[in-house]
Amino acid sequence: LTQNKMSVVAGTFGSSFRFIKEVPPNRKDLHPIIAVGQKAPRQILNLLNQGIAVNSSAFESLDDNGSKVLVGNKTETALLAFSHEIGSEDIEALRSRWEIEQLFPFSSDRKAMATVIKIPHPTKTGKFIYRAHVKGAPEILVDKCSTIITLQDSQYAFSEHDYRCQIPQLNTEDMTRVVHIIQSYASRSLRTIGIAYRDFEQWPPSGENVLSSASSSSSSSSNIGEEIEVSYDEIVRENGLTLLGVVGIEDPLRPGVTEAVKACQRAGVFVRMVTGDNMMTAKSIAKQCGIYTQGGIVMEGPVFRNLPPSEMDAILPRLQVLARSSPQDKQILVGRLKELGDIVAVTGDGTNDGPALKLADVGFSMGISGTQVAKEASSIILM
Repeated sequence: LTQNKMSVVAGTFGSSFRFIKEVPPNRKDLHPIIAVGQKAPRQILNLLNQGIAVNSSAFESLDDNGSKVLVGNKTETALLAFSHEIGSEDIEALRSRWEIEQLFPFSSDRKAMATVIKIPHPTKTGKFIYRAHVKGAPEILVDKCSTIITLQDSQYAFSEHDYRCQIPQLNTEDMTRVVHIIQSYASRSLRTIGIAYRDFEQWPPSGENVLSSASSSSSSSSNIGEEIEVSYDEIVRENGLTLLGVVGIEDPLRPGVTEAVKACQRAGVFVRMVTGDNMMTAKSIAKQCGIYTQGGIVMEGPVFRNLPPSEMDAILPRLQVLARSSPQDKQILVGRLKELGDIVAVTGDGTNDGPALKLADVGFSMGISGTQVAKEASSIILM
């Protein structure tokens, strides 16, 4: 549906420092993105750039013309491009400064990923702190935060490794403001990413639930160096994260999408959208391209998958958008539609799309962007 050409066009640090690509007239409360590197406190930018760098597998490369390009997941490359825009140093140089203690890859269940790094203690010579940088769905991350960054400049000088900021408790007013910002981005069809962190005095943290790598699931985390792992749940225990901010990422519709959807509908094809985006973003995009219409149903994947079969069958005729969904939800949807006698076609390009592509009557995968698993599971490869 979209061009997969993503860029950060809006965001907020804490709940008060807001920025946008193009500032409307008379909006003095907003900063243009190009000025963020000069306007935001340096310690905030350091924290942000650190988190973006270590929570990404995207990298810089050279194209055929010798120009630098970002390669990898489009959401991650959008964040890295934003980091460069606000003054970050070279990504590989940035990453090389910190030792990674543990990785928590993105999970469609928790809608987040995390990386724990070891950095010099800001006040204790020879000591270290262990910072967990977390990135994911903001409406989920906010609930895991008890504190929030403020943008008041400190009276103290900050060393190279000192990223401390004022972090008051996340009160009801701040929470309401942040939720409103998330909703405003989603209503404009922007994909929203929350960024948070938490510091630990040691790793593994004292008293935390430590798992042996042999007994823990390989999908929950990847351990670097030592044969021990800490579960992701311990990072967010007691809602101990500090919210750094939220960004809105634009991914324009592909040319001709609206016309293609209309053509399918005229031919009697019921077009449904299954996405990992939150409900407001998904609904807004679906409206733009004509998938969501008045009287249609938008539902979150976890709600859908837990419905009794009778209730699921009752809503399926009007289910147009499945948001915050997992690959399992896509597979359940395909299976249920087939049981009701529908002929089902599915599109997908990711490894996790494999089961749904294989289960469908016709599976379409993408020849250029599709993974090998998706191609092998599909009936038709679109070149």
